[in-house]
Amino acid sequence: MKSDDALLSALLVENGVDEGHAGFLHRHLANATHFICIVAFAKISGWNMIKEIVAAKVAKGLKVTFVVGIDFFQSDPEVLRALLRLGRVAKKSSGEVAVYMGQEASPYTLHPKVYWLKGRDGQALVVGSANMTSGGLVDNHELSAALSVFGTNWQSWLMRWIDDRIADGDIVEAKGTQIDRYEKRREIYRAAMKVAERRARRSMEAPAGQIISLNDLLAEMRADDGPEGFAAQVGRRKRNHRYARTRIVDLVSQADDLKRREFLVAYEALIQFWHSGGLQRGKTWVAKKPAQFQAALRALAAERSQDPASLFELLAEHFCEIPRAGTNVLTEILHTRDPKRFPVMNRNSVAGMRLANITGYPQAPSKATVNGALYARFAADAEALRQSLGLRDLGELDVLFNFAYWKRDEAINED
Repeated sequence: MKSDDALLSALLVENGVDEGHAGFLHRHLANATHFICIVAFAKISGWNMIKEIVAAKVAKGLKVTFVVGIDFFQSDPEVLRALLRLGRVAKKSSGEVAVYMGQEASPYTLHPKVYWLKGRDGQALVVGSANMTSGGLVDNHELSAALSVFGTNWQSWLMRWIDDRIADGDIVEAKGTQIDRYEKRREIYRAAMKVAERRARRSMEAPAGQIISLNDLLAEMRADDGPEGFAAQVGRRKRNHRYARTRIVDLVSQADDLKRREFLVAYEALIQFWHSGGLQRGKTWVAKKPAQFQAALRALAAERSQDPASLFELLAEHFCEIPRAGTNVLTEILHTRDPKRFPVMNRNSVAGMRLANITGYPQAPSKATVNGALYARFAADAEALRQSLGLRDLGELDVLFNFAYWKRDEAINED
């Protein structure tokens, strides 16, 4: 937004220091003619802090626009209904009240915390972390920038922003039927979250190796009979395992080492059947050392031992000279050798272990942070989890670990 050569002053608003967010709003509402409030969450506790002065000012002509998000079912339906009632009061006066709420079908999160006020003495814009809740306005550690401006039409800019969100289908005009539907869905969500929170607390307090969280995720996967469900993914894993074994045998049986370009083709044919992330990004680096890679596979094929520590060290000795052939590549090779004995070790599987309160492994396993002894312990922990969950092999456990990791990423991205 252009400043239009506006005269601007700024200060930080902090709860517990001077007037805080609630005091700032009260001071500017006292002389306001216009008020725009755009927040991700609105609760009765926050609305109660400003409702009397807002209602009094609306009765005297204050023009108000509220935009309230409903993501994560945090906003109270009672606030939305209170704002609609305020709109009915405004019809009896010269005041105006417009109320918008998040659209259930929107794929995006409505996350702003913006308060704009205009009065006889100019404008004030508060942009920061404070939602319209008692925590946001008074109790929490919140920080916002409060801008006092002259000569800039921020009202027009904010109204265009609201119009764009309406056009995109991200917000809608709040109506009683929509609020009722939101409240019903919110009750279901909150009940489910209470159950999940209790199970999560039990999981966190349980000893290492507990399977409460993983069992829930496994049940969710098994309930899905589609292409991303447990049965379908396990089926793909088994097919891919057979294909990967064939590709490794082909690389081992080559009479002469492949040249770089030939090796890259063969390596691409192999890694398409593995499930660790980032393998495609590192393939050209691995292909710089085709002889070392094939030597590692031949050494592994000749080794009769099934000891995880020994086999890990055997491959690591060859892989130390191969760039981007990290722990995920190394353990994918071992997993292809025998999915009943050797787990894949990568970010996903380490995160999955943590869901069972099994820690002590690097968040991003690498050749520098994992040795044979650590991998052997990881394999033993993975096998114990497999047995507790009733899975047939460590490939099925890796399917579950990957699902858990994706679910975690979905939650992060939603925020």
